[in-house]
Amino acid sequence: MVSRAWRNAIDSTPSLWNAVVDAVPFHVNSTSVQRSGSCPLDVYLTNGTFRSRPAKKQDHIELLKLAAGEIRRWSTVALRLSSSDVCTLYLTSPAPRLRNLTVISGIWGDYTTPVTLFGGIAPRLETLEVERVPIDWNSPFIHGLRELELSDMIDEQISTQQVLDILSSAPLLKRLSIWKSFLEDHPQPFRMQSPIIQLPNLNTIYFEDIEIKAVEIILSSIRAPNCRSLTILDWQDEHIHPSGFLERALGHFCDFLRQTLSANNNSSMHSSNDSMQWESCKRPKSPGSLEFALDLRCEALATGVGWATGVIGLGAQEVEHNLEVSLAHERLNEGDLAAYRSFSRCRSVTKLVLGDDYTLAGPILELLGTWQEPVDGIYSLPAFPSLKFLILVTSEEWTLDDLEVLVSRRFGEPGDTATAKIPTLSIVIQSSWFYESCPGSKPDLAQLQRLRGSKGVESLTRYMHQHEPGMLGVVYEDDTEV
Repeated sequence: MVSRAWRNAIDSTPSLWNAVVDAVPFHVNSTSVQRSGSCPLDVYLTNGTFRSRPAKKQDHIELLKLAAGEIRRWSTVALRLSSSDVCTLYLTSPAPRLRNLTVISGIWGDYTTPVTLFGGIAPRLETLEVERVPIDWNSPFIHGLRELELSDMIDEQISTQQVLDILSSAPLLKRLSIWKSFLEDHPQPFRMQSPIIQLPNLNTIYFEDIEIKAVEIILSSIRAPNCRSLTILDWQDEHIHPSGFLERALGHFCDFLRQTLSANNNSSMHSSNDSMQWESCKRPKSPGSLEFALDLRCEALATGVGWATGVIGLGAQEVEHNLEVSLAHERLNEGDLAAYRSFSRCRSVTKLVLGDDYTLAGPILELLGTWQEPVDGIYSLPAFPSLKFLILVTSEEWTLDDLEVLVSRRFGEPGDTATAKIPTLSIVIQSSWFYESCPGSKPDLAQLQRLRGSKGVESLTRYMHQHEPGMLGVVYEDDTEV
């Protein structure tokens, strides 16, 4: 029970009635509009799922009409538009106090003709989120944007060139996010914006599931010297040309990537035949920290690995950090192996996972036991000289004999002085579900014991799908988690 004094205080305080939402009955919203006086008004009409029973009966258009009568007071607004007529009927007047705007079309592709919101007059607008609505991107309010998010846009609603025009008109932009959008009906040959668009305030770039050609054009046409977060997630069935995307789009981000590796002291990389994922972030994450996440389709294995090697650097130029690498390949060529031989000189790799890797495991194990020529005059080192953890899945490409040879060469050559400079190795062997009868699937306990006792082996763990007589182990029950 609220006392009369408190109720009177609430009723007479305009700032407590500053929202119109479709989660409450119409009469409550009408009261809010009246009692809020001249205070900034927040409007949330998104047909939310968590609504009271009376609220479901109210007319959405009537509610929008009520809010539109106070459009000059709008501050933060989120609208799900039921038809293309809504914009021309209710969203044409200036919104001088509007700061944050989200507009969503309820029907895919319903809007194809650009709409001019608020007559182009919203001088305080800083955040704009658009989903499936073609805005008139020449509107004056674009100039003051700090944050822009585009999602589920089709090519009739926005193009790559229009994105570049927006960026040219929004020098104060801090965050750019585009996801699940088709910016090009027929992607054109690569072309770079001239002159280069300078965005000194841009600190966050997020692209997910859009044409990689559009990403290439946009990134190569801008400069964001103060970028702190870069995300590119390419889940479409496209391939990157070996000498195209990575160099043109990300070449000028190399300093940022290297700075991120140094600041976070960690990164993880997964490489397969048609893609490469590479990310680095502060653990635990903290606001404003440097981070990047790249999920890219690569036409050739050597493309991604070779580019990453160039970013990390070798010898005195290397940005040393804790790098975890996971490899899974079904085919290899000489160019791929050459890329890995170069990559194996990185002193940053501390963990290597060869999972479901049917062709690369053998060459990599051979490489791990190979000592290489000095880099920049530094003493000879084996491949991946800082490696501490090696995780393998049994396959037809290697045997326990190969592991014994690897260990003897890695820690027995070229001498105690050199081998003392590399860490001991913890080895984990997992059983493959695909190769039940492959070498190593039925382990030789004597050989495992011999390998465990070898010089340089910190630990040896063998995971089995079923119990083997005579083998000590720990049984983990999934149901009880014990």
